[in-house]
Amino acid sequence: MIRVGHVILDVDGTLVDFDTALRAALEATAGALSERLGTLVTPGGLRAARERVAAEPAWRGRRLREIRDESFRRVIAQAGGDGAGNVGALVAEALGVYYEARDSALRPYPEVEAAVEALLGRGFTLVAASNGNAALERLPVFRGFAHLHFAETAGVSKPDPRFFEGALAQSGGRAGSAVSVGDRFENDYAPARALGMHAVLLDRSGSASDAALVRIRTLADLPGLLEAAG
Repeated sequence: MIRVGHVILDVDGTLVDFDTALRAALEATAGALSERLGTLVTPGGLRAARERVAAEPAWRGRRLREIRDESFRRVIAQAGGDGAGNVGALVAEALGVYYEARDSALRPYPEVEAAVEALLGRGFTLVAASNGNAALERLPVFRGFAHLHFAETAGVSKPDPRFFEGALAQSGGRAGSAVSVGDRFENDYAPARALGMHAVLLDRSGSASDAALVRIRTLADLPGLLEAAG
């Protein structure tokens, strides 16, 4: 058993099915841009453009929203959207479609609501901690969380341990009595341990090879692994 008072939960891939929401957002945006530009824009093309921007040295470390903005701008400009000098307006329109479709499609994984309810019922302080920028307040499952901690507003992102320091500071927690739970070793597990926190890897696929890791296959297993600090 892990004795803690604060549970710092990753969002994308841990609490919510972000991949499904992302697909919906890219499909909606590609459709809207294809209609406005009069040429075919594909979800794959939008995804590839974002990956290219993120890989460029000048864009490393930039906010996710800025990278998404730039990738849309490049797709629109390449498709001839700058002919009337309206790239900025088209980017803003595309972003509106993207974020609305993404956040509308965002859903928690099937076991999450029951797991969160169990943790809250036992007195744990829950913090949702994400490098993303989804409108989590739309989802009822997050209403019991003490704090929603986003890299975009914190000014630092995972895997920097300062991200976790900020999450703890905002919720009144201490590293030694907190646990980080997430699906990525490099983002959620390793930096938390470096800070002196407990850590649990959510390994849904069972692919983690290090037997020394504390891991679970589903979030439904988390309440049984934790003991509330009195």
